[in-house]
Amino acid sequence: MKKFLAALAMIAFSTTVLATMELQKDLIAKYPTSKANCATCHVKKMAKKGDAELNPFGKDAVAKAIVDPKAEKKVYDYKKIDALDSDKDGKTNLEELTAGTNPGDPASK
Repeated sequence: MKKFLAALAMIAFSTTVLATMELQKDLIAKYPTSKANCATCHVKKMAKKGDAELNPFGKDAVAKAIVDPKAEKKVYDYKKIDALDSDKDGKTNLEELTAGTNPGDPASK
């Protein structure tokens, strides 16, 4: 029984990690000069499950860029938030993504 529960936990964890990696790969495909990583959308660069607080860019992405919120697999249309300045540092999200800076961190310009 312990082996079964451990395997189930690993599957659940790996699905979460894969989904995050899929989103990072999608963001990089759309913005090749971006340096997307976990901190692009989250407060912590290596967020732990249950402690994955979103930064301002991540919050804008969830609130404004999800194509179909009811879909099981979330697809993002980042163009919907390109013109925003999520972190209020004077640069739009598009400017930051193309420059390789973090649109969710005001210290990254």
